[in-house]
Amino acid sequence: MSSANKALLVFIAIVAFAIGAAINSSRVDDSASSNALLSAELKQAMPQSTPDQVEYSIGKVNDLLGEKLTLVNFWASWCAPCREEMPLFQSVYQAANSQGFQVIGVAIDSYEQAKPMLDSMGISYPILYAELTGMEVMNSAGNPQGLLPYSLVLDSEGKIVEKVLGLVHAAQMAQWLKSVDIALDIDGTH
Repeated sequence: MSSANKALLVFIAIVAFAIGAAINSSRVDDSASSNALLSAELKQAMPQSTPDQVEYSIGKVNDLLGEKLTLVNFWASWCAPCREEMPLFQSVYQAANSQGFQVIGVAIDSYEQAKPMLDSMGISYPILYAELTGMEVMNSAGNPQGLLPYSLVLDSEGKIVEKVLGLVHAAQMAQWLKSVDIALDIDGTH
C-alpha cells in the first residue's frame, strides 16, 4: 500500500471518528429533553378582535397534553415535507382527539408567516409559535441539527415515547394509536 493510500485511510478514519463522536455527544437524555419541551413557553395566537390585531398568550405543550398520547410536530411554512404530513395530522386529530390523542404543532415561524398556510389547509389542531426560539426548543427536545419536520410522541405524562426526524407516515400513526387502544382506520396512502 502506498503512503498516499495510507494517509487517505488515516484521514478517513479520523473523519469517521469525529462524526461518531459528534453523534454521540448530540444524544440527549429523553427525560431531560421531555422536561425542556414541556416547560418551554411559546406563543399561542388567540382569536383576533380585529383583522389586523393578533393577541397572544403564552402556551406550553404541557398544558395541551392528550389523555393517552400527544404528537408534537415541529414545522415551518417553507418546509415542503412539513406541509405534506399536516393533512394526516389534521385527519387523525379530528378523528381521535375525543379518544385521548392530541396533536400539537410547533411553528418555527411567526403567526403572520404561518397563518395563511394553516388557513388554506384547514388546520385546526393547536399551534404554538416558536419563531426564533424554535431551534433552541428543538435542540433541547433531541434535535440538535434543527432539521424539519421533527415529531415527538409523548405519553400522558409528557414523557417522550418516540422521536421521528422526517415525515410521519400513516402506518406509524396507526401503530401509535393501536398502542393506546384507539381504533381508527387510517388511510395508508401517506
